[in-house]
Amino acid sequence: MKRTFDYFIEPQDDQKTVKSFLVGCGRISLTCLKKIKFADDGILLNGKRVYVTEKLNIGDHLQINISDDKQSSVIPVKGNIEILYEDEDLLIVDKPPYMPVHPSKGHPEDSLANIVTSYYYQNGQSFAFRCVTRLDKNTSGVVVIAKNAFTHDSLRKQLVTCSIEKKYQALVHGKTKEFGTIDAPIYRPDEATIKREVSPKGVFAVTHYKTIKTENDISFIELTPETGRTHQIRVHMSYIGHPLCGDFLYGDENDGYPRQMLHAFQISFLHPVSKEKITVKTKNDKWMFEKNEKEV
Repeated sequence: MKRTFDYFIEPQDDQKTVKSFLVGCGRISLTCLKKIKFADDGILLNGKRVYVTEKLNIGDHLQINISDDKQSSVIPVKGNIEILYEDEDLLIVDKPPYMPVHPSKGHPEDSLANIVTSYYYQNGQSFAFRCVTRLDKNTSGVVVIAKNAFTHDSLRKQLVTCSIEKKYQALVHGKTKEFGTIDAPIYRPDEATIKREVSPKGVFAVTHYKTIKTENDISFIELTPETGRTHQIRVHMSYIGHPLCGDFLYGDENDGYPRQMLHAFQISFLHPVSKEKITVKTKNDKWMFEKNEKEV
């Protein structure tokens, strides 16, 4: 699959080099530029192949061709996925609970990657599976998948700079405050385990939350993590004495809930190509009642 980007040089970009126009202005990454500059049709200026040091003139037509030559090793398996948004560069889906994002030894053919790969093939597409926003197997909600290396690289940068805003909903034990901010570093004390903890030795992590309602000592809350650390919401809520319902790792696995009750319901970011703000929400507003023995 080839993705083509066309640029027509305007006065403010006159005499810039191809490299400064593309990388310096944030249109593509240096890594991506290195991949395409040696291709026969990777960089074309007015229809001719040029070096990245070539200077641009007003009215020039600069064409960038990015070939997605990465072959997927994921086994395609037919399944149902709820598509929330799709265009030439992005696929955004609502991942159900109990489904891992990537295949593993224990889940070689029942992951989101297997189903998405099958969906690609059914539609005559040959994209490799590039997941941008991962979720734990038992967490449900929005997952963003990039259809090409350019889009993946751009969105990963937004993740690193915390420019992607993710919102979650959760059921937690106890009566939470109306609003709260948890500013507590997260640390992995042992490489042999996935469990994290709050520690001065950890990395900076901040989570904001607000309470929607509380009933029967269970609170339904909305969370906005400012950073994106592994298990951040689960660690932070347990740290302040309000572990997620059903969280076997940071709470009580025998509390009557079959999984950690966490749902990624909304995501906002700048589209890598159009540069417009994209906001996508899940349509599932009853997730907290799925196979649940309790109700809020």
